[in-house]
Amino acid sequence: MEQALSGFRIVDFSNYIAGPYAAMLLAEQGAEVIKVERPTGDPYRGKPGFLVWNRSKKGITLDLKTEDGQRVAQELAKSADVVIESFRPGTADRLGIGFDTIHGLNSRIIYCAISAFGQTGPYRDKPGWDPIVAAYAGVYVEQGGGEENPPLYLVLPLPSYYAAFMAAFSITTALFARELTGKGQMVDVSLYNSILGAESMYISDFKDKIRVPGAARSNQQGLMPLYKLYQGSDGKWFFLALGNPTFFTKFALAMGHDEWLIDPLFEGAPFLILPPRNTQLIAMFEKIFATRTRDEWIEFLQAEDIPCAPAVPVEAFFSDPQVIANEMVVEVEEPGLGKVREMGVPIRLSVNPGRVKGPSPGLGEHTTHVLTDLLGYSSGKIAGLKNHGII
Repeated sequence: MEQALSGFRIVDFSNYIAGPYAAMLLAEQGAEVIKVERPTGDPYRGKPGFLVWNRSKKGITLDLKTEDGQRVAQELAKSADVVIESFRPGTADRLGIGFDTIHGLNSRIIYCAISAFGQTGPYRDKPGWDPIVAAYAGVYVEQGGGEENPPLYLVLPLPSYYAAFMAAFSITTALFARELTGKGQMVDVSLYNSILGAESMYISDFKDKIRVPGAARSNQQGLMPLYKLYQGSDGKWFFLALGNPTFFTKFALAMGHDEWLIDPLFEGAPFLILPPRNTQLIAMFEKIFATRTRDEWIEFLQAEDIPCAPAVPVEAFFSDPQVIANEMVVEVEEPGLGKVREMGVPIRLSVNPGRVKGPSPGLGEHTTHVLTDLLGYSSGKIAGLKNHGII
């Protein structure tokens, strides 16, 4: 069965997380993706995530700091539908693969530049790792409970992940536009814009009118008594998520406390219980939930159709029946490692489903194949490039 992006070719010059992840998402919907690495490899090669972010691709090595390497890169881009790069703005131009150069060779190219802060503006040239972008975007302060409380570092590199999804969406949108106009274009994706987009619930003109003051938001297990992590008597955690008044009503009745529905302490429930009432109710619920084990509360609350879930480690996630039903864990044969359990294909199409096409490539694994089959290079020319350390 033909996949949705079959017939499209992507040259992926990106490193780290966002660009490779975006290219992987497109590869598993049918696109042919050629990952171009420096001769020393992607700096994240060797990290566990590399196996997933770069699977389903062909891999070649190319030294873009040489004129010959740049010529090869330009030939690849000329044959492609999409180019992805994740250099600091201006670097791709110096390496001979900037938008103007590639667009001059291929007017139909969709050129996706992924950077920390975007191609314009005062932060354009700042180095931008995930924590830097997250700090600028207010993620750590929001998570920690406002400026009056310590910020909280997040382990997940959320700016990169959101940028990957934004890039994949933007590229497919631009490809659709090209089908209508016949013209390629530049796609500017930044980690900064992407994580700000994810924070849209906090970015609005009226937020200060309903926002809980920072001094009352310091509890890192949750900010609101009805939307929070709690511990059972066995010390295990679960999340109670009364996301609307209907669930609050169900919860009050199930707990045998009809009076909560008219008690002034719960005014504004579920989300607008303001200080000092919120800390008073949190303390009350902590005592209540300490009377049964975590799993006993889960069984009781879910039987009453009340949203809650156990807080589990990733290892438990792998065997979760819903994960298995969604086919979100697959086994991939990784050279040198054997079968490795990895994330499945997150995009679900009913007619043209995606699939994992193979493991991440070894460093330069497909260089000879790509240069021979795609660009028509002779064995002698390839040998010359190898002898000069260009591939």
